[in-house]
Amino acid sequence: MTSFISWNCRGLRTRLADLKSIISTYQPACVALQETFLKSTMTMQVRGYNCVRRDVDGDTSPTGGVSLFTSNLYPSTVVTLHTSLQAVAVRIHVHSLVTVCCVYLPPNDVVPQVDLNHLVSQLPAPFILLGDFNGHSPLWGMMLQILAGDRSSS
Repeated sequence: MTSFISWNCRGLRTRLADLKSIISTYQPACVALQETFLKSTMTMQVRGYNCVRRDVDGDTSPTGGVSLFTSNLYPSTVVTLHTSLQAVAVRIHVHSLVTVCCVYLPPNDVVPQVDLNHLVSQLPAPFILLGDFNGHSPLWGMMLQILAGDRSSS
């Protein structure tokens, strides 16, 4: 069975051994990570996996950040996203071709619904959204409305 994993790791460099253990145990097709806290100058490699990421370099230390690790066993290509949101996406061929998007919505950010609509409109169907949406936020209800509604109304 093909698996997808999503994890808010709160710092990938300090949790790299945990990530490798998760991959060894579950051998997922894709791992979506949020709050990676990586600087754009840092490299990150995991044997047998490709990585696409979006870093958020802070003034003193990096904040947020997302990444998708996709297994080399499944062909995948990066989906270019035009968004200010912390998001990355790939098309991966597991049993069929599916788009996987990793999103991080910081708890104190105000994210306009139009930004979420625009992100979803860029994802080739069928797609899976993985991420930390900070469910205590009122945006969670908006995200459900967007996903349940017409994608062409963005």
